[in-house]
Amino acid sequence: YTFLLLLVFLLESVGGILAYIYEEQVMAELSLRLTDTFNDGYMVDEAVTQAVDDMQLEYSCCGAQSFQEWSDSTWVENSPTMNNSVPDSCCKTPSPYCGARDHPSNVWYTGCIHRFEEELSRHLEVLGGVGCGLSLIQVIGMILSCCLYIKLKNIEDDY
Repeated sequence: YTFLLLLVFLLESVGGILAYIYEEQVMAELSLRLTDTFNDGYMVDEAVTQAVDDMQLEYSCCGAQSFQEWSDSTWVENSPTMNNSVPDSCCKTPSPYCGARDHPSNVWYTGCIHRFEEELSRHLEVLGGVGCGLSLIQVIGMILSCCLYIKLKNIEDDY
């Protein structure tokens, strides 16, 4: 039983260490994919459009890195007659055609990647705390199982 607990503990530790090591690569990949999705998928794919709008509304953000990225997006390039410089979901108070004015009082300047990373970090902190708590319980379990083994061995030696 002790060795099984030790094996589980070691596997969890390796998983935690790998997650910590590759965190930067995961964030870089997330940033790249999110930027591509915002720039190339908005108003091209209805599901992507809805997801981007929902993300911008929920996280109070605009664009992947910043609101200025929208000027290079497929959405702006394919809609030359449109007056919006950013989607209406970027507006602090969303309304039709509110994205025509990208003034700081009107639109969110922070990119969604930054907000998403903040949210992800908060969740990872909670997950790390729970993981440390579970690790402590496993270590206590290993110590108690070793004590039980020693106690049973002493009882067996007495007979």
